[in-house]
Amino acid sequence: MREMTRQPAEWIDRAPHKVRASREMIASPEEVWNVLIDHERWPEWFDAIGRAERTGGEGLGSTRSVWINKRRLDEEFNIWDDTRSFGFQVLGGEGPIPRFAESLDERVDIQVLSPERVRVTYLQGWLPRSPLSARILKLASKPITKSLRAGLAGLEQHIAAQRADT
Repeated sequence: MREMTRQPAEWIDRAPHKVRASREMIASPEEVWNVLIDHERWPEWFDAIGRAERTGGEGLGSTRSVWINKRRLDEEFNIWDDTRSFGFQVLGGEGPIPRFAESLDERVDIQVLSPERVRVTYLQGWLPRSPLSARILKLASKPITKSLRAGLAGLEQHIAAQRADT
């Protein structure tokens, strides 16, 4: 397992490389939040994640592990603002992400547009390990953005399915 460098929560806004996707959806902030904090069910709506499990606590400072292409990443939550913002930093892991990135922080912001409509923005902030890693990350930005967009579409579909079941 390769360790990554921790950054303060606000670092994501000044990260040298950012990838972002947004989606407006019919959902309340509470519906979005409840899906986000149900860690083990992320693979049901975010195809990039094969498995997810809580590894310590709940809320700010809690941890989880996720598997992307069967490679584990360990994460710690550094933003936990109920129904508004949810963020974590990757502490380390296996595979290409820790090989190419010195730091990776992610944040999901929920903006209320009306009582039943929100804009959800998924932001990743990257610090590449080297100039070569920066070039690779630049090439990977489009597929990463596509994956984030698909995850947000899956989030919206998951919430709609939950509503239909109730």
